[in-house]
Amino acid sequence: MRKLFIFLCLVPLFAQAQLGGRTTYQFLNNIASARVAGQGSNAIANTVEDLNFALYNPSLLRKEMSGQITSSFVDYVADIRFADIAYAQNFDSVGTFFLQLQYFDYGEFDRANVIGIRQGTFTGNDMAVNLGYSYRLDSTWSFGATMKVINSVYDTWSSWGLAWDAGVTYQIPKRRIAVALVMKNAGFQLNPYADVKEDLPFELQLGFSNRFEHMPLRWQITLEHLESFDLRYTDPTAFTVNQFTGEVEENFPSIWNNLLRHVVIGAEFAPSESFNLQFGYSFRRRQELNLESRRTVAGFSVGGGIRISKFYLHYSRNMYHIAGGANQITLRTSLDEFRKKKNEGD
Repeated sequence: MRKLFIFLCLVPLFAQAQLGGRTTYQFLNNIASARVAGQGSNAIANTVEDLNFALYNPSLLRKEMSGQITSSFVDYVADIRFADIAYAQNFDSVGTFFLQLQYFDYGEFDRANVIGIRQGTFTGNDMAVNLGYSYRLDSTWSFGATMKVINSVYDTWSSWGLAWDAGVTYQIPKRRIAVALVMKNAGFQLNPYADVKEDLPFELQLGFSNRFEHMPLRWQITLEHLESFDLRYTDPTAFTVNQFTGEVEENFPSIWNNLLRHVVIGAEFAPSESFNLQFGYSFRRRQELNLESRRTVAGFSVGGGIRISKFYLHYSRNMYHIAGGANQITLRTSLDEFRKKKNEGD
């Protein structure tokens, strides 16, 4: 098992890049959960009993989450809205499953002909139905997988696809340490928009997390896009002219800059089960969306959650650009809580 884990960690070094709009179904990379988004939108090694974490790493799913139902809504940029709803259920003889529905609405667009005359409007939306499963081998190892049925409709063009996520999580309970490896969006188009089938946004992630023994704080580091070593790109506007020689010098990011683009850090302060705060920082997001002319908060994210009776309410704010960010709200509860209350009443 240890050799397999090491092999999976080394595979990304030989993979090719799939970034920069080269793939379809990019909506699969968006995170709806406010609690996850508040930690940098990557929290694959957080072992808290919250279904929202298992949606993005199925190996985190466990029987204690059975009965949980969660729903998120995101007020995204440019009037885009997306939401999801998910439910988990454990079957003693089989394992634990979750079912999730994701829906993205891009609003209404003006339709015009080649000379600019408007000819009505059209809409665009994406949807995915996800079925996840996990199996816990022992107190340290757990495995999981998710199958995604994808549908995308833009005006008269539509597409269907299939994708899979797979994850493995290793925990050391006594030291409160967790390591997770996740493969995301491995799949293909069943029915392309046109005649040519496009690649899906495949990604490999490796996450580490640890909760302090005498402090209610969990930190985590996630290495994203391990399948693509070089995440830099050439910006045609990023250059300087040498005032002595007149030569044009490109300001291409350094190798250290590239390595940091794989890193997302997050932290969660949770003094009780009824209250928590999140913080996240994505170096790559800041490098790609920050402005040279002024300071911005691009790349940062904050969030918090509170329990109200049988419900957990989470909110997060993700800062993408000076032009705007994303407000995210998640409501979670457990049907088992209502069943227990009913039984107590009887």
